[in-house]
Amino acid sequence: MKDLTLFKNLNVLYVDDDPIACEKLKKILVYYFSKVYIANSAEKAMNFYKKGRCNLLLVDYDMPIMTGADFLHEIRKTNTTIPAVIISSYDDKEKLFNAIELQLVSYLVKPYSMDELKTVFYKVLDWIDDKGLLEKVLGDNILYNYSTKKINNNSEEITLSPSEFKILEILLNNEKRLINYEELMDSIGENCTHKSLVNQMHKLKKKIGVDIIKNVKDLGYILSR
Repeated sequence: MKDLTLFKNLNVLYVDDDPIACEKLKKILVYYFSKVYIANSAEKAMNFYKKGRCNLLLVDYDMPIMTGADFLHEIRKTNTTIPAVIISSYDDKEKLFNAIELQLVSYLVKPYSMDELKTVFYKVLDWIDDKGLLEKVLGDNILYNYSTKKINNNSEEITLSPSEFKILEILLNNEKRLINYEELMDSIGENCTHKSLVNQMHKLKKKIGVDIIKNVKDLGYILSR
């Protein structure tokens, strides 16, 4: 059986409009994951997602304005590999049928037990393993590992700084989409300036060793492998 400690290197986004449910599940999630992001609407969840900070999506089905299913429909238009789990208040066969096309890892029905939640976690690990999500190919014999936050170039391990791997992950998770300077600076945090971003980007591109990150003048950066 796979080791759940692998989650300690990954971030999870939990989307639910019920603050009590959010607080309850968050107390469990922080034990397993590196970071836990909470969004009480699909709109806020989309903002978190676009920042490239999420490795797993736990989404409540029943939310106003945009349902959890509608949110995942939008995600699946551009990302068919990120693991996603739908959570519902009751076992609705019609909802289960409609969720098939969302390519879900699993489906949880409230109230669920800790054992049921852990079973879903193991399914997520299987999904991550099957899809090869812990590693991304950057070039010939060049891989980025989400778990170690390192680049492997012809068996040589290259360590990235926190700012560098945050930049790389947001670009990888939004491949072929222009990420503007503001999004990248916000992702780095710590009062990042444009000058600092450019400096970090220069170091990152040098460590990658292949020209896969392009600057779009006055706008931002785009990654294309």
